[in-house]
Amino acid sequence: MAGQTRRAPIARTPRPRDRKAQIITAAADLFYRYGYHNVSTEQIAQAVGITAGALYRHFTSKQDLLAHAVIDAFERATVLVEQGAPDSLAAMVDGLAATAGARRDLGGLWNRETRHLDDERRARMRGRFFAFLAYFTEQLHLARPELSAADADLLSWCALGVLTSPSYHGTEVDEARLVDLLRRMTLAVCTAPLAATDTATDTATDTAARPEVATGVAPRSRRESILTAAARLFHRRGYQSVSMDDIGAVVGITSTGVYKYFDSKVGLLSATIARAATALQLGLGQALATASTPAQALDNALAAYVDFAMVHYDLVGILVSEVMNLPEPERHTVRRAQHDYVAEWVRLLRDSRPELGERDALFLVHATLTVVNDATRTRHLLRRPALADELRLIGRRILATEV
Repeated sequence: MAGQTRRAPIARTPRPRDRKAQIITAAADLFYRYGYHNVSTEQIAQAVGITAGALYRHFTSKQDLLAHAVIDAFERATVLVEQGAPDSLAAMVDGLAATAGARRDLGGLWNRETRHLDDERRARMRGRFFAFLAYFTEQLHLARPELSAADADLLSWCALGVLTSPSYHGTEVDEARLVDLLRRMTLAVCTAPLAATDTATDTATDTAARPEVATGVAPRSRRESILTAAARLFHRRGYQSVSMDDIGAVVGITSTGVYKYFDSKVGLLSATIARAATALQLGLGQALATASTPAQALDNALAAYVDFAMVHYDLVGILVSEVMNLPEPERHTVRRAQHDYVAEWVRLLRDSRPELGERDALFLVHATLTVVNDATRTRHLLRRPALADELRLIGRRILATEV
């Protein structure tokens, strides 16, 4: 109409081309820091600066987001290695170290959060992972033809433990230095001189599973039986997905019976974690008491940790994945104990190798512990008759890495 001012059109912000990648990055970070069950799609959307509705244009659900956050890293690693067309072991490790350095959250997501995926998504994610692992193992075997297929498989798993180890500590270092540390430690693992073995492998397995072999004698004490059942279920299914009814069913009692011994599920988790932390400190104390030099004490500590993890793999898994579910005061106490445990290893390592800086020593120690944690929670590796000796050998090589 005459005399009316035409309203200017509303300016619209174009949708970034990498919006999907931004969402994956934000989701991975939040899942890693707070745990899958403690993060909502609204929080993820807010971190990206969009609405939850806009997020659902790219992903069907929170589970879909978690699956993409993990699969994305496997695909990036595979693409980098394949594009590099590595003609040497060092070239392959370079590509993997670069990928791992850019995705420090991967180990935590893989070991802790993927248990919460439904069967279909978990199967798809595991398919991508094992396809990548098979390629890695094949390339390692080609680079070292003297290895048996089983030995190449073991070294591949241990190398991945090194690559994902920065997930389990917050030591700050710039990405270039991180990549270099990962490269050096991974090469130390991949070049380990293992004795040939014909141990069969079955790589299509769950890293949280245990071979169906001797499981020991069940405790007579009802309280001990409850603690054992809780450790197994918390590790395999995740604390958030286990009920007191589930624990009671394993023991053969009702949840009411469980509450006679533990007043809450979190109290049961706390008792389980306290048991693991105490056992580790006792093992470390014995390692120190029976040594005459820092180097010997460190080697004793490594041997004690391997022995503990070979038997108490469920407790190791809980220490790795479930501490965040404790109330804040207890969580702080456990984190302090874990910090002190690692700090003793770092002191022994630096006393043995005075040229090492604090940060480098921390990375070497955490990589060693992660390799042991991962290998002892992987079903087919536990069938290797000499696994404990092999893990001690590999641990020594990581701790001796020139950085």
